[in-house]
Amino acid sequence: MRRFHVQLAGFALALAAAGGCSSQTGPSADGDSAIRELERRAVGKAQAYPADSYTDDDAARFASSKKARRELGWKVLAKILQPVTVAASKDVGGQTGGKTTIPLFRTWLGGDELDRMFGKMYGDFGKDRRVARDIPTDKEVAALFDWNATSLGQNSEASYFTRLGLVTDPEAVDGLAGNPRSAYSPGYVRQYMNDYPSIFGCDGKTGSFTFQTPGGSATNFTDCFSHEMAMDAAVVKASWRRNDDLVTDGLPVQDTSADTLRKRLAGELDNGGWPQKDLPMVQAGADDAYTIQLSGGERYSLVGLHIITKELRHWVWTTIWFSPKADEDFGQDRPDSIKTLGGPWKNYKMCAVTDFDEKDPDPRGGYEGSLGDALEAVHGPQTWCSNSFIEKGDHNAGTNCIGCHQHAGDTTGLTQIISDETRYPNHGRTKVRESFPADYSWAFATPDSPDQKDRLLRTIVTRVKAYDHQDGATTP
Repeated sequence: MRRFHVQLAGFALALAAAGGCSSQTGPSADGDSAIRELERRAVGKAQAYPADSYTDDDAARFASSKKARRELGWKVLAKILQPVTVAASKDVGGQTGGKTTIPLFRTWLGGDELDRMFGKMYGDFGKDRRVARDIPTDKEVAALFDWNATSLGQNSEASYFTRLGLVTDPEAVDGLAGNPRSAYSPGYVRQYMNDYPSIFGCDGKTGSFTFQTPGGSATNFTDCFSHEMAMDAAVVKASWRRNDDLVTDGLPVQDTSADTLRKRLAGELDNGGWPQKDLPMVQAGADDAYTIQLSGGERYSLVGLHIITKELRHWVWTTIWFSPKADEDFGQDRPDSIKTLGGPWKNYKMCAVTDFDEKDPDPRGGYEGSLGDALEAVHGPQTWCSNSFIEKGDHNAGTNCIGCHQHAGDTTGLTQIISDETRYPNHGRTKVRESFPADYSWAFATPDSPDQKDRLLRTIVTRVKAYDHQDGATTP
C-alpha cells in the first residue's frame, strides 16, 4: 500500500459527476490517492488553465455544429496535456532518464489543498478581519498558492528527499501527482478564497432552491456565489485502473461503435447503462495508456477523464476514454495537436458538448466513416456525451454532462436525475432550471454522498463556524 499520501475518499469524490450523473458516490475500487505536501513541493505550484476567450457568437457556433464542438474539445484536451516541468526536476531527472515533466492538469489542486489554503488564509486574517468577513487581496491569494507549493506541513526535509528517492522511472515522475479522482485549477480554487462570504451564506439554503428560483442577477445565474466563476476555472475527474504485475489481465475496453450506442440509448443493453463487469481486457503499457507509479510501487493507468472549463458561460464539457481501437468512431478526427504529444495520448477517444439542445441539423455532423455513424446513433433533440468509465448506473449511457450539472448546488439526488423521466426528462439532458445554484459544480455540494465532509461548501462552513466560536462572533 502507498504510504506517502493522504487518503482522501471524501474530497476526491466531491465531484461525483464531473461530466455526467454517476450514481456511484462511495469509494472507488480503482484507487484514490491525493497529492499531499511532500509531492506538492516536488510537483511545484499548480499551473493556471490557459483559457481562451469566446463570444456569444462563438457559443452559438459551437451549439449548432458538432464539428466545431469536437474541434473545441480536442483543443481543450491539448491545453491540459501540455507538459510542465516539475519543481524537483534537478533532483529526479538523473534517475528517470531525463523525464521531468507532467501534463498541466496533473499540477492542479485537490479538495484537501483547498481546505488547507483556506484554513491558513482565514486563520492569518486575525479576529477583526474574520468578524468583518474581509476579502483577501490578490496579493494574499497569490501568496497562498506560493505557500501551498512549498510548505511541508508536519513533514521533515529528510522525508521529502526520501520521497524523491523513490522517483526512479518516468512513470514515477507522473506518480508524484497521485491518482486522485478529481482536481481543480487555480482559477477554480481562487473562487472559494475570494467568495467565501457568499458561499458561507448559502449554508442551509440549498434545499430551498427550485427550478424557478432566480439567479443573483442578469449577469450571475448562480445562487451561492456573488459572481460566476472566471473563465480560467476548470475541473477534471479521472478514472484509474490498477495496471501492474499484481493485475495481469490489463485494462477494460468499452464498445462505442454506432450499433452498440444505438442499443444502449434505446435501453436494450444494461438498462441504458454502461457495463462494469465481464468487459474485454487488453494488455496496455505506459506507451498505450497514461500510466503512473505511486511511491509504494503500485501502477495505475488512466482509462477515463472528464474536463470542464468555464471558457463558455455554460462551460465546455469534454471527456476522453482509453481504447485500443482509438482511431475509430470518437477518435477518428484526432488532430495533430494531440498526435504530436506522442506516447499514450494517441489511444484516447473524445466527445464534447457546450449546450443542452442539439442545434446541428446534420445527425452525422458532417463526418464520414465510423465517427459519422456514431454521431448519428446518438443524435436527438438534446446533445450527447458520456464516458463509459465514469458514468455508472442505469441510463447513464444516454447523458450529456451539462444536463446533470445544471442541478449542482441543490439537494437533487444524482440517481434521481437519470431515473425520474417526469421531473428530469431524457435522463436529465433537458434544461429545466432558470438558475444554476453552484455554477454547475457538483464539487460545491454532492447530496448523494454519505459523508458531508466531501462538500466544498462544508469545507468553508466548518472553518468559518469554528473561528466564529473562537472569536465570540455570532454566526447568522
